[in-house]
Amino acid sequence: MVHSTPNAAQINRTTPSSELAQVMAHPESFRLLYFPLEAQGQTSRDLLTYGGANWEGITPQNWLEEKDKTPFGCLPVLYINKGDKQVVISETHAVENYLAKHFGLMGNNEYEETLIRAFHCSSASLFASFQATVVWNLPEVREKTLEGFKARQLAHWVKTHERHLMENGNNGHYIGNKMSLADIRTANLIKHFSFQPWGAELMEIISQAPALIKLRDTVENDPKMHQWKNSDEAKKLAASTKAFFVNPFAATGKPTA
Repeated sequence: MVHSTPNAAQINRTTPSSELAQVMAHPESFRLLYFPLEAQGQTSRDLLTYGGANWEGITPQNWLEEKDKTPFGCLPVLYINKGDKQVVISETHAVENYLAKHFGLMGNNEYEETLIRAFHCSSASLFASFQATVVWNLPEVREKTLEGFKARQLAHWVKTHERHLMENGNNGHYIGNKMSLADIRTANLIKHFSFQPWGAELMEIISQAPALIKLRDTVENDPKMHQWKNSDEAKKLAASTKAFFVNPFAATGKPTA
């Protein structure tokens, strides 16, 4: 994994957008900038892998000094390359939606795409809620907020997503019998919960939903991603993620959403 942050603080407003659109439509390679963790970068990694892209992961050496080199001061950032031209996309949802559409993971029509976006948004919202109310909360109130999260947000999410998956035939997918962005995002959300210090408590709730477990297993065992998910690099990311969330304040020094 390369450690560098290209300077892309400014949005390209000089190259005609039609030319930049061609770079996005016919890319030669990608670079994905994210911390050496799974978290918000893992779905993009999985999408690049599933799509068979020519890509590499890069990480910042000193994020506090390098964050101003990115469009919004946050990660992930995707660098899309073709010849001497480059397009830079920032913000998790923008990166994931572009990659999913590029690699045919947004359904067969506008209706399916809208449903996939809805399922994806629901899982992404639960991730954000968990991070804000539990992970980055003050240690002295975290136990109370965790109980509330399990009883309300997580329980409701499990109930509704289990129902939708059952209505689709409990085949490991949200829409039809085909992998989608929503499948990959939800599988990563479940894995993210399992990596937490309270993973056993969270997984006890999720494990009561067989359709969600089947979706997770379907994504994890997909032939297009199996080799990547069993690679040394992926195992290293998983280990560093587990270690980080034991005490995220040790790395950051203060709460951050």
